[in-house]
Parts: sequence; structure tokens; C-alpha cells
Amino acid sequence: MKKKESRQNQIYALLMENEKLSVSELADKMSVTRETIRSDLDDLERNGMISRGHGYARANRNLVEMPFDQRRGEHLEDKRAVAWRAIEEIKDGMTVFLDTGTTIFAGLDLLRSKKDLTIVTNSLAVAQVADSLNFKVIVAGGLLIGFGKRCAGFFTEQMIEQIHFDLAILGTDGLKDLKGFGVWMIEEIGWERKVIANASRRILIADVSKFDQYSAYRSGILEEMDLLITNFISEDKRRVLCEQIDLVETDGVQERVTKRTGR
Repeated sequence: MKKKESRQNQIYALLMENEKLSVSELADKMSVTRETIRSDLDDLERNGMISRGHGYARANRNLVEMPFDQRRGEHLEDKRAVAWRAIEEIKDGMTVFLDTGTTIFAGLDLLRSKKDLTIVTNSLAVAQVADSLNFKVIVAGGLLIGFGKRCAGFFTEQMIEQIHFDLAILGTDGLKDLKGFGVWMIEEIGWERKVIANASRRILIADVSKFDQYSAYRSGILEEMDLLITNFISEDKRRVLCEQIDLVETDGVQERVTKRTGR
């Protein structure tokens, strides 16, 4: 992640924690010049993430989703650990669906160890990387959601409906209720349901930060998935989750595997 993007993510986080902050306050907190802060605020305002007043800024708290490029560097090591563990489940020769989230994107470099894959995705970012690795890539195109670098809607659903997946790896925008997973936009529920229906094996991935967030729209329940891969979590969360799904917790070096108890 570029230094500028990382700094802008930190600025946005500060604004979410405070009602508003002045340019001077942000410059002090970030240890940069006021000119740098003003430039960053220009970018954040252009992306719809903040509003500006005379000498201050405040977060747009009704923001539905941060742009892909703003999100992909957040919790990067946690995401990479989860993604790498999920990619270990991919076997040579498989047809695999990879979703549009920044978690799977963080670990795509590990695909270099795989052979003869067919990668199906509605993520423009994932498709580009998979193509650069010389895999067969099928892009489930449809309505372009530009800030998310993905496609959704009727045509995406129709393409996905025609394909069987040996394995599907799906992310989620939130797991705070410890029951279901989901998406930010209602237009995305349909394609995700098609993927779940057409996959022989289904893996849900989520870095630990997702346990502090809700999804705007639920697209499935944990019991529909075969495995959840995440980072290390509390015993209370583990107990609730394992009543619904097999669980792997990992930090990229060590892992803990817990089988589902509530069958």
C-alpha cells in the first residue's frame, strides 16, 4: 500500500473517532504539513468520504463503503494470513470462484504455486492478477461498481449460474452478529447466492476486524459454508462459531483448527 493511501486511511479513522478536526489538528496528529493534509482531504472529499468546512473536516458517517484502493491496505497482515491459508485449499486443475474483497486480493501472490486453474471472478482487480499469472480467467461481467472494482447485477448472476465451481472462496463485510455474512449493496446478494448454490465446497474468509462490523445485507448464514478462515479470536466467539461451521484461525505462522460441534 502506498504511503499516501495509508496516511489517508489514518486521517479518515481519526475523523471517524472525532466529530470534526481542523487542518492544524490533523497535521499535528499525523506529523505532516498542513499542505499535505489539505491535499489528502481533497482526495478524501473527492471520494465522498469526508465533508469540508472552513478550516476543518468531518467524516461522512453515512458512507456505505470505502473505495477498494482505500480498503486494501487496511489490516494487511491479517488479511494476507487468512488469504494464504484459504489458497492452500486450492488444488491444481480446479475451477475456483474468487470473490471481490480485499482479503483474498491480499494473498493472490500464493497462486503462483498452483497449476492449471480456471479462475472465475467478478472482481476486476482479481482478474487482472490471475491473468498475469497465466491462468484461464472468466470475468463474470455486469453492472460495474467502479469504486469497488467489481461487477454485480443480472448479467453477473446469469454468467455465474452457468458455471460449476470445485471451490468458492467468499469474503464478508461483517461478522459482528456471529451468524451470517453479507455484502454492502443489495445488488450483490444475487450473485453470491448463485456462487453458494453452484460450488462443491465453500470457504468463508474474514480478517479479525470483520467481527467489529455488520454487513449491510445478509447474503448467507454460516451453516451454508464448509469452512471459516480467520485470525485468532476469543474463546467466546470460537464457541459460538463452531456450533455452526468448521473453523481455522491463523496468524500466518501458527493455526488452530476447530471442528463444528453443532451438527
